[in-house]
Amino acid sequence: MAFRLPYWDEGVVALWHPPFPHLSIPEADCHDELIELMEWIDAGHLVEAHNSWFERGIWTNILVPRNGWPTIGANQWRCSAAKAAAHALPRGLDDSITALRLPVKKDLEGHKLMMKVSKPRKPRKAEREANVTGLLWWESRELFDRLFAYCRQDVLAESALSGSLADLSPNETAVYLLDQSINARGFRLDRSAVHTALKLIAAETVRLNKELGVLTGGKVKKATQRAQMLAWFASEGLDLPDSQKATLDEVALDTTLHPKLQRAVGIVRTLGRSSTAKYQAMKNWLCPDERVHGGLLYHGAGTGRWAGAGVQPQNMPKGQVKDMEALWVDLKAGKPQPNLMESLAGALRGTIIASPGTTLFVADYASIEARVVMWLAGDEAALDLFRSGADIYKEMAGEIYAITPQEVDKGQRQVGKFAILGLGFQMGAAKFQATCAGFGVAIEDTFAQRVVEAYRAKFWRVRNMWDDQNAAAIKAVHFGAPVRCGKVSWLKEGNFLFCVLPSGRRLSYPFPQVRMRETPWGEPRPALTFMGMNLYTRKWERQSTYGGSLVENQTQAVARDIMAEAMLRVEATGVYQPILTVHDEIIAEGPLAGDVHEFEQLLTTLPTWAKGCPIGAEGWKGPRYHK
Repeated sequence: MAFRLPYWDEGVVALWHPPFPHLSIPEADCHDELIELMEWIDAGHLVEAHNSWFERGIWTNILVPRNGWPTIGANQWRCSAAKAAAHALPRGLDDSITALRLPVKKDLEGHKLMMKVSKPRKPRKAEREANVTGLLWWESRELFDRLFAYCRQDVLAESALSGSLADLSPNETAVYLLDQSINARGFRLDRSAVHTALKLIAAETVRLNKELGVLTGGKVKKATQRAQMLAWFASEGLDLPDSQKATLDEVALDTTLHPKLQRAVGIVRTLGRSSTAKYQAMKNWLCPDERVHGGLLYHGAGTGRWAGAGVQPQNMPKGQVKDMEALWVDLKAGKPQPNLMESLAGALRGTIIASPGTTLFVADYASIEARVVMWLAGDEAALDLFRSGADIYKEMAGEIYAITPQEVDKGQRQVGKFAILGLGFQMGAAKFQATCAGFGVAIEDTFAQRVVEAYRAKFWRVRNMWDDQNAAAIKAVHFGAPVRCGKVSWLKEGNFLFCVLPSGRRLSYPFPQVRMRETPWGEPRPALTFMGMNLYTRKWERQSTYGGSLVENQTQAVARDIMAEAMLRVEATGVYQPILTVHDEIIAEGPLAGDVHEFEQLLTTLPTWAKGCPIGAEGWKGPRYHK
């Protein structure tokens, strides 16, 4: 373990390691430094690491019980990876240091060595002949000396990164510490459900692969043999560019396809479902206490929203399950399902269950982004629709179809809903058309354009906000001085452009520049650009943005801040204990006699900075999670 204390000279690092007698390596001689560290911890001072969840686990589960070291309080931990994420930088130490162009570097070769020596190795020939048993490791005096140097350098790199970034605000620190408490608490899984699902998947995989072998005349024995599968499809007259999900989904819609090909495509799609692979992730992450710990990732998105790790309930399919408890009773009993894999995908959420003596309390914010974007734009007429309980989707559909809201039918309301939820961020007609198609609703080009124009005419304040925010951001980059724009302000400090949200939290745009960009209609205009992680290439590179995207960032960030403060309120009750957040949902464990209405009120109590924003939440309680 390498460490440094704040009052030490720059570059001074202490290293402790246990003795390794078989390698003639004594315990590290750092007695005085260890005493200083223990005194620092005992005094309640802060301890920071990069991805501190890992260090916290090692300290709590190894160093305290085995070595008798002092316990570090949960509120003493801080994390430089969290600070990097809050500044819209990559979470990885080397990536964030490179992004900031710091002179200190992470020892990448040392990192490879660390990964090597921390994993067991296979026995050598002589060891096999001697029937050597037990775990064997990569170890030598030279390897360990190199490992110790790596640890020292890592501490210097972490310190340099942390020192170059502002600390989280007091309120955001409270949110981070709550995130760590939730991860420590974990969420409970139904172990028998996971075991049942894996058995059913294994049996169904064998059955479907056997059927696939018959269909293909033995040319393809497993759906995972993608090259052979494509070759067989081609031999049957079906030329596909690849076997990706999107390609197969599109082919599956072709009703003219020969039944044999339809069935083969169906099998490959079924066995390629990523959702069913989650059951294996559940087994891997399930701890002896039947809970998953560390399943949330603080500031997983640039807007501050949480992401998932491991099991990742955030991307479980919604499914159409009406009675989750009944479905799992049937699955455990082996009751036949019309489509087993589809049933198991829909049952994923139901593996999350309440602890004994408690029940789950779940509440979902209603159309929160649609409400927040109207609030940011100051569109009181739209906000009054939400406040009055009117159906804004029908109101929008009435504008689109030139009828009264009362005359709007179910299909028309769906188009109105797509418009309200999708067009607030400058989406054009082509993308709106594609969005509708993704939900199985086909609309013509001219109609899509009509919907876009209807939205922008009705909610012209939102439309104006796109241009206003874009101009304000560019002005802040050009002149450096703070620029107020509606309920937010823009501020450039050092290498960052910040959008200061109503909550006081800052959205970050690293290394901002204004460059000329050509609009989709061919007109050159100044555009805000910044450095960020490209979601497609996974590379840190310059990206350009526009008013609608900036408004989308603000909207999602404000919605997240409302939810984060609600999670703090829920935790503060001591009655309900948050265990997860999934998109706009908060999931907690609470007493069997707990009140759903009380839980909803905890979510919908507005922070002072969000006055006038008409949020609503709908909740339920039960033993098993569902959508």
